[in-house]
Amino acid sequence: MNKSAKLLPQALIFLGFGVLLVLNWPGQLSYDSVVQLADGRSGQYGSWHPPVMAWLLGLFDRLLPGAGLYLLFTAFLLLGAWLLLLRRPRPGWGLPTLIAVIFATPQLLLYQGTIWKDVLFANAGIAGFAFLAAAAGRWNGPRPRFLLLALSSLALSLAALARQNGFVLLPIAALFLGLIAGRQGASRWRYGLGLLTASLLIMAAANFALSFRGDHGEGASEQVRLAQTYDLIGAVRLDPSMHLSVLETRAPVLEAAIRKDGVALYSPRLVDTLEQSTILTQAIYQAPPGVVFAQWRQLVFSHPGLYLRQRLPVFRWVVAPPDLIVCHPDVVGVDGPADLLKTLGLKEQVRPQDRFLYTYVARFFYTPVLSHLLYGAVALLLSILLLGRAAPPDLAIAGLQIAALAFATSFFIVSIACDYRYLYFLDVAAMTGALQLLAGRRQSPG
Repeated sequence: MNKSAKLLPQALIFLGFGVLLVLNWPGQLSYDSVVQLADGRSGQYGSWHPPVMAWLLGLFDRLLPGAGLYLLFTAFLLLGAWLLLLRRPRPGWGLPTLIAVIFATPQLLLYQGTIWKDVLFANAGIAGFAFLAAAAGRWNGPRPRFLLLALSSLALSLAALARQNGFVLLPIAALFLGLIAGRQGASRWRYGLGLLTASLLIMAAANFALSFRGDHGEGASEQVRLAQTYDLIGAVRLDPSMHLSVLETRAPVLEAAIRKDGVALYSPRLVDTLEQSTILTQAIYQAPPGVVFAQWRQLVFSHPGLYLRQRLPVFRWVVAPPDLIVCHPDVVGVDGPADLLKTLGLKEQVRPQDRFLYTYVARFFYTPVLSHLLYGAVALLLSILLLGRAAPPDLAIAGLQIAALAFATSFFIVSIACDYRYLYFLDVAAMTGALQLLAGRRQSPG
């Protein structure tokens, strides 16, 4: 291949990001996006959303009002990660073809333009493992190695701050850095624990700093309490004879509401249906502290089979929804509370390019392109193939595949609603692994 052909993968990456930015600028804003942009502009962060995203939105909003610069930042995380992996691609036409196919998918063409914490998490997580791969490829240079590892720690910390269950990325990244260090004759424990410790310190410092701007509400604890009540309702629905002994003694109003309204309103698709009962909602949040958790813990340890049975259909709705349409696979335009839109100088609208994107993405409904199961299978296969190659950078991207699978699996425990974006990280991680497989080179023996 001549020089211009060797630069084709990078050129296609730049072109693809340019197209998606033009189509989505200054960003697709859903209800949650508008709320977090308003938090960022006001400097007071609500406890129902990750404060780091509101902080970033506010930071960029001060430079250019709106979400445009934030969109550039999140896109740059993935752009930079892929350019790092494709710095010296293997010659051939397979890689350019794959890049063109990837940028034709809804995951890139639309989702990258949406102002969601799920996209921030995915891009930051992928960047973290890409920096690990780059460090593995430059191990003999101490200065670039430690710089890249520091950037990896920052990116992984940002990912974990963006999603609570994103924390699973940190120990997996630390484990694979240890494997890479061992291949290079260095201390596995020193590097692995060093990355994990640095990331935890960054997260602790960030949470401390952001806490001064928080509303000091109980959004996070209320979400946990709601999720645990959701499990209890699902279990009672499956086995009405099960006794909620803790609630019967310490929160009888909630126990009665669960059996009467909760079971009738329960849906494995989402928790929001429970909000139709004011009595149930009030009973959940007025229950004495720790009571719901105590009852949920009793369910998990005393009736593990029942717990697993009621979680399985909830998890199915996240991983392989029976009806994709109700899981919001195609969100476009600007939508949010009227008062916040007015304050932000925005208006509810669907632009011509949004209508084009909606029509385009709709063509992929009920196809493998929007199947998390497919990307999960691809990620599993890629982890095996990359681990089978001898090049140290492949270990890092194999770690990314395993981290994506672990993150997806965590929704078996934490999921309370189906939304396509929840497993967006799995899709893009699998795409990244495919890029690494085609771009990377097998290490020569000896």
